[in-house]
Amino acid sequence: MIGWGMLTALAPMQDVTDLAFMRTLKRLESLPDLLVTPYFRSTTTTCALAEQNLRCIEGNETGVPIEAQLAGSDAAALVRDARHLLPMSVRGINLNAGCPSPLVNRHGAGAGLLREPDNFRAVLLALRRAVPEGKFTVKCRLGWADDSEFAALLELLAEAQPDMLTVHARTRKDLYGGVPRFAHVRRAVQEMSCPVLANGDLQTPEQVTRCLEDTGAAGVMIGRGAVRNPFIFRQLKGGAAPSREELREYYRILVEETGRILFGIRTEKGHCNRMKKYLAFCYPDFTPEQEYALRRCTEVEEMLRLLLR
Repeated sequence: MIGWGMLTALAPMQDVTDLAFMRTLKRLESLPDLLVTPYFRSTTTTCALAEQNLRCIEGNETGVPIEAQLAGSDAAALVRDARHLLPMSVRGINLNAGCPSPLVNRHGAGAGLLREPDNFRAVLLALRRAVPEGKFTVKCRLGWADDSEFAALLELLAEAQPDMLTVHARTRKDLYGGVPRFAHVRRAVQEMSCPVLANGDLQTPEQVTRCLEDTGAAGVMIGRGAVRNPFIFRQLKGGAAPSREELREYYRILVEETGRILFGIRTEKGHCNRMKKYLAFCYPDFTPEQEYALRRCTEVEEMLRLLLR
């Protein structure tokens, strides 16, 4: 079993690993060592920090430190927004260089930064200068189209000297398909002076153990695997696998916490639609008939009935 020296982090997932999910982890007593907000979009026009992501910071009652993630391609705008966020209750600033969303990438942000190495370097160095020592981290992929790009990206990252690096072991072209290539994480561990976390399809404690043994990484960042099984952080600290009853309790609490963050604006259909963002990662655990019914559900009580049966 994995030792206590390993760092665990919750991966940021837009509209999924939000305040409701973080509060759910707290109530389940299965918390990681680090939280990261879904990304704040940095643009050149104005500093408009997303309210729902600010709530992750202001409403963080977990006792776990949280980093604010920024996605953007303009160095000045990213520095401006980092300076707005740093005085808040955040552990630091995380640069998103991994999101594969076309909507984000077409503006050169997320994994789009990897397509333009000169701008990526400018962004890294600008944030390194602006963010105090110990408070600047980066999450990136192996490259835009091919993992052969990673060697050059590592040189840029080593020059910028972030305080921690998380590597999603796929390229942007891969999206979330194919087998993560964790050999590149091992290379990052060897070449970077900061701690390196592994990320990408880590769904079980056994997969995490094997990944850490193969890479020497300081820890792991888990997103989709934690939404499907939020008890994985408990398991990684020596706790038991969840029972069927505990998973039912997870769904019940998540419905409750989702309603809590939607208070005042909640409609039955809106509440169900919000829940479906989480359930999209849990459907493999349901029968085809349950999945079909959950996808069509528009009433909270009916959704609970389906989840808890």
